[in-house]
Amino acid sequence: MNFRLSRKTNPVFQVKGLSHVALVVADMQRTVDFYQGVLGFPLIKTTELPFGGGQHFFFDMGDGQGSLAFFWFPVAQSVAPGITVPKNNVGDLTAAGKPDSFTTAIGSLNHIAFNVEPEKILEYKKKLEDLGIWVSPVMYHYENELGFGNDPDDTLWLSSIYFRDPDGIQLEFGAWSRPFTDADVSHKPMVASSAPPAVVQRRSAHETA
Repeated sequence: MNFRLSRKTNPVFQVKGLSHVALVVADMQRTVDFYQGVLGFPLIKTTELPFGGGQHFFFDMGDGQGSLAFFWFPVAQSVAPGITVPKNNVGDLTAAGKPDSFTTAIGSLNHIAFNVEPEKILEYKKKLEDLGIWVSPVMYHYENELGFGNDPDDTLWLSSIYFRDPDGIQLEFGAWSRPFTDADVSHKPMVASSAPPAVVQRRSAHETA
């Protein structure tokens, strides 16, 4: 990406960008094998938590600034598809294409997206698939009613592929197509009380399940 995504600045706090995202995994060695061995993210810092409490490892995300971090705890709850991670990967319609297949619980992580160049999307898709990793079709995001489609056009703003790590964490390689302007902020934020009745019924079913 040879352009600045936005010229807007933070007038309240002088935040320089993302420091790190921290996630919990079941097996730290498996995590190192995947993120450093498969994806090539250098392991840059390892720590042991006091009193045998676990481990905390950091991987460089490619810009020398932001990092991706993981905790391993001796005792932790198992991953819960549909709660802590989406039930299915984006593009994987094995659950009959139900709309809640890709949703996660409030306050949980849906996915992490890594910034790549547009011309690398197809190359990286093949590289992952050659390693036996299931990858979604390329998702092209446009300014249209659906918000996506199969072939890029002049309203394209992001191209994405999605895949999963060994713990089921959904990952994305995303390529920006253009800078954003004031015109890109054009939707009114939804509030919980304005959800359509069908959504409210589905939400209640999840809460009582």
